[in-house]
This record gives sequence, C-alpha cells and structure tokens, in this order.
Amino acid sequence: MSPHALRTEIHCHLLPGVDDGARDLDDSLEMAALATADGTATIVVTPHVRRDFVTDVSIVTEGFEELCEAVERAGIEVELHRGGELGHDLVGRLGQSELEAIAVGPPGRRWLLVEAPFEGLDRVFSAATDELRSRGFGIVIAHPERARGLLAGEAGGLSRELETGSLLQVNHWSLTGGHGAEAEHAALELLDRGLIAALASDAHPGWRRPTLSLGAAAAVAAGADARTAAALVSERPARMLRKGVASRTLAPLG
Repeated sequence: MSPHALRTEIHCHLLPGVDDGARDLDDSLEMAALATADGTATIVVTPHVRRDFVTDVSIVTEGFEELCEAVERAGIEVELHRGGELGHDLVGRLGQSELEAIAVGPPGRRWLLVEAPFEGLDRVFSAATDELRSRGFGIVIAHPERARGLLAGEAGGLSRELETGSLLQVNHWSLTGGHGAEAEHAALELLDRGLIAALASDAHPGWRRPTLSLGAAAAVAAGADARTAAALVSERPARMLRKGVASRTLAPLG
C-alpha cells in the first residue's frame, strides 16, 4: 500500500473503560493493532461525551495521554488524535475549553464529531449544532444514516445541516446491513448522492472492528468507483484532520 493510501479513522471507541467501547487497555491495544494491520495509519479516538457516559472532559484528556503511552510501549505504529463523539444533549453544559479538548483540526477550522440521535435530526439537534457553529466549530455528524427517518424528513433535518456546512460520517457497516435495513438504505442513498465525507468503523469490541479496508470494499460493492471508495477512508478523512472543517451558521430556528 502506498503512503498516500494509508487509511484514516475518525470515529473509534478506543479509549478504555469510559463508555461502551474498549473495556480495558488490552481491548484498546488489540483494536489498535488490528487497525494498523489493516492499513490504518491515523485514528481519532472518540469516546462518547454525553450524559450517560463521559460528562467530565478531563477524563478524556487524561485517559488519552495514558493510551498514547501504552500504544507506544506496545510498539504499535499508529498516530492517535484526541477527539470525542459529542452528544447534542451536552452541548449547553460544556465550556469552550472543554469543547476545544475534544475538537479536531487546525486553528480556525476545528470541528466536532456530533452524534446523530437515533430519534432523528430534529430541531433540538439543529439548535445544538447551531450553538456549536456560533462558538466557532465546524460539524461532522456521526452515523446520520442511523437517525430515524433521515431521508423522509431531510427537508427539515438533513438538508438544513448540509446547508449550514455540516459534513457526514457514515459507518461503513451500514452499507452492508450491519445496523439494520433502514440504516443500510439511507447509507446507500447518501453514497449514491455523493454526500458522504468519510466512512468510519465506529469501532467497538466485537463485530464492529476497526477495519476500514472492509469499508472501501463495501463502497465498491455498493456501486462506488474504486478511487472514490478508497478516498472515503483515506484522503478525505486525512484532509479533514489536516485542513479542518469550516464553521457556518444560518439564522436561529424560530
């Protein structure tokens, strides 16, 4: 694999013992080793930052440093970035420095991975992303295909997020039905319409492994050309890390 084809993972629950991802350091090291063996060179570590998991961001910052040290000791050659999968319900409770601690990208174009609620991209979700944009952050929506009624209600949810500059990160397991028929249909439609900014594994211990090669293969099987499929797990997410995501906002919801 050429250096240009090395993969970049922007959604991975690698931080041990803080959410429903890696249960302990052994899980973390096993997942990191599997990712690198599959050709992934860079991983954004994205624990759940929401009311039912991590609410104190200092847990993320401290745990991330310990994880980096452990990965280095284990001789696993992967570049780790600190991030988080932010629940929209926690946006109003976090200070600017806390948001910065889980944001990704260069100064002036830093972005947050915001979890799409399974109930749908409603006005409460849009109000939260508007607030984040007003605070200077670009938005990448995690697994929007898993949000109920995504395509049926897109005029009030999906379209509005796209108009305000939000980018979409789709779980590649959705392309092959791993998250159910509705998510599969939505993921395939987003792929066909060219609306996916990046594919990611949203890796957890078990079947949802950090194997982005399967994501590229799934995209090809779904009709994408090989170059586009490869870019969705390599060049595009790498560019998001290097160049960031612009913050744009519309008028507040009435």
